[in-house]
Amino acid sequence: MLELLLLIKFIIYTGVIRVEHNRLGVILTSFFISVVILQLIKRIKGKRRFAYIFGFYGFVSLLMLINGAYFTQFNSLTSVNVIGQIPQLVNVGDNLKFLIDFKKIALLMELPIVYYYFKHVKRNYDPVKKIPFKYKPNALITGIVALAILIQYFGYTGQMTSVAAQELFLYHTIDIGRSIVREHKAAAQVLTMDYRMERIRMRRNLINGNYTGVGEGKNLIVIQVEALQDFLIGRTYLGQEITPNLNRLANSESSLYYNNYFQLVGKGNTSDAEFVSHNSLYPSLGEPTYLEYEENNYYGLPWLLRDNDYTAWAFHGYERDFWNREEAYVNQGFQRFIAEDNFQFEEEVGFGMKDEDFFEQSLEYLKELDQVDDNPYYAFMVTLTSHTPFEMHEEDQHLQLKPEHKGTILGDYLHAIHYTDKELGKFIDNLEEQGLLENSVLAIYGDHFGMNAVNEIDQELMTDYLHTTYDFDHMMNVPLIINIPGETLGIEISTIGSQIDFYPTMANIMGYPIDKGIIFGRDLNNLQTRNYVYPVSFMKPGSVITEEAVFEMSRDDIYEHSRAYDRITRESIDINKFKNLSNRAIQEITLSNYILDNDLVRVINKSKSTIYK
Repeated sequence: MLELLLLIKFIIYTGVIRVEHNRLGVILTSFFISVVILQLIKRIKGKRRFAYIFGFYGFVSLLMLINGAYFTQFNSLTSVNVIGQIPQLVNVGDNLKFLIDFKKIALLMELPIVYYYFKHVKRNYDPVKKIPFKYKPNALITGIVALAILIQYFGYTGQMTSVAAQELFLYHTIDIGRSIVREHKAAAQVLTMDYRMERIRMRRNLINGNYTGVGEGKNLIVIQVEALQDFLIGRTYLGQEITPNLNRLANSESSLYYNNYFQLVGKGNTSDAEFVSHNSLYPSLGEPTYLEYEENNYYGLPWLLRDNDYTAWAFHGYERDFWNREEAYVNQGFQRFIAEDNFQFEEEVGFGMKDEDFFEQSLEYLKELDQVDDNPYYAFMVTLTSHTPFEMHEEDQHLQLKPEHKGTILGDYLHAIHYTDKELGKFIDNLEEQGLLENSVLAIYGDHFGMNAVNEIDQELMTDYLHTTYDFDHMMNVPLIINIPGETLGIEISTIGSQIDFYPTMANIMGYPIDKGIIFGRDLNNLQTRNYVYPVSFMKPGSVITEEAVFEMSRDDIYEHSRAYDRITRESIDINKFKNLSNRAIQEITLSNYILDNDLVRVINKSKSTIYK
C-alpha cells in the first residue's frame, strides 16, 4: 500500500521539480529504492517496527515537499548545507504561501489519514504479528534486481549522471557525501595553473580612463534596494510612472545608468548581493557566504576606502544577526552597524520597519557620520519594505491597478516598489537640503529579483505584462545607477555586467587603485575585453549571459540537455557555441570558492603589514 502511494507521490514530485529528462527513469529509481528500504525495515522485529515504517514514509514525503518549495524559489534541489538557513527561512513567514501550492501540499496531505487508518481502523493491529505490511522476500529481491537493471541500463546509455542529479535518494546521498568530504579537486587543479591566478590578479590593474577619479575625496553613499528589477525603470502602468524618482535619477545629467546589469547571488540572496558587490568574489556554492566564511579575511570596497581615510558604516532596518551580518560585517570592513535596535518605530510592513522610518532616521546618523574626524565616509544602506510578500498597507498603495492585477503578486510587487521609490526620492531630496549630497557619490542598485521566472504564477503574470516570454535574463536584470553631483555625465550604459563588477567600477570612479586582495570583476567603464555574467544560483553554474544571448546549463548536468536563446528574438540558438564560455564560468566560480575555502585573500595579503580584520 505505502509503495503504491509513494509511486504516486514520485510522479507528482517529478512534476513539481520539473524533471524534463529521464523522468520515467527517475520515478522508477525512486520507487524501487523505496521498495527495498521498506522491505528491509519490515524485517525489523519489535513493537517499533511500524514507527520505523511510518517514519520513513513521512520523512520521504516531507523531503519531497521541502525540495518542491525550495525549487520554486531557487530552481534547484535543497542541500544539506542549507540546514543552517532554517532560522532565516522561519523569518520569511508569509513567503510560504508563494512557495507551497496544492501540488506540494498533496505530498503530505494523506499522512494523517494513513496514520489514523493503521492506529484506529485496524483495532486489532499487532505491530509484531499483524503488521499490515508483511515481509515478502520476493518483493525485496524484485526491488534489488530492478534497481540493478536500471543502474546497468543508465550506465550503458550514459544517463546515470542525469538521473542521479534529479532523483531524490541519489541526489541527497551524493550531496551529503560532498558536504562531508568537501573535495575541491577541480579547484586544486585550476589553482596549480599559476597563469590562471596571475590573470585573475591582473584584474586589479584598473585603467585610468572614463570617469577615473571623478569621485575622489567625496563621500560614498550606496543604497541596495530590496527586490528592485530593471524592467521597472522608465516603465509606466496605466500612465503612472512606477519608479518616478529612480527615473529622474537615471536620466539626470549627473548620472550613469547601467541597464544591462545582473544579480549574482547564491543561497544568501540579499546578503550575498552585498558580499559580491563589496568583494568582487563569487558567493559560496553552499551556505550563505556570510555564514560559511564569516571569519575569512577580505579586502573589498569598505577596506579600500578605509585605507584612504574613510569611515565605513552599514545601515539596515532589520535584526542585526539576520544573515549573520553582525559578525560578518567586522571582516567586511565596517566599523559600525546601524540595525533595527538603533531605530525607533511603531509601524511595521512585511519584514519589519518601513523604509520611510529607515531613511528619515538614517539621515540623522549620516549627519553624525559627516562629522567624524572631518574625513569622508562610506555609508552602505539596505532597504527592506519591498521584500516579499510585498504586502503593503492600504494607505501606502498609491498605484491604480487593473482588476486582474489586484491581489496578485505582480500587483503587490508594483505597489511595494512604488512605495520604496517614493521614500528614496524623499531621502535624496533631504540629502540635498541638508548639504550631504553635493560632496557625495550616490550609487543605487537592486539586490535581486522580485518576480521569479521559475514560479509558474510569476512567470505567467510577467509574460502577459511584458508581452514577451519572461525568462532568466529579465528576472536577474537589476539596475545600477551612479550619481555624481556636479559632473556632466547623463549616459545610459548597456555594457553587460553584474554585481561582481561593482567594486572595481566604484574603485576607479572614486580614484583609488586596488593593490591588495583579488577581484574577479571588471571596471564596466573601461573594459578591454568582452564581459560576461556567470550565474551561481537559479541558473546552474556553467550557465552564461552575454550581451546577445543566454545559455542555461541543464539541471541534470548533461550539456546536451542545456538550452540557449537569443535575448532579442527569444529564439533558440545552437548550444555548442557556448562550450568554452560554460567551461570558463565553471573554472572562475570554482576558483573563487577555492579562495574562500582556504582564506586565500589573507595569503595574497600576507606581505602587507595591515591585518584586515
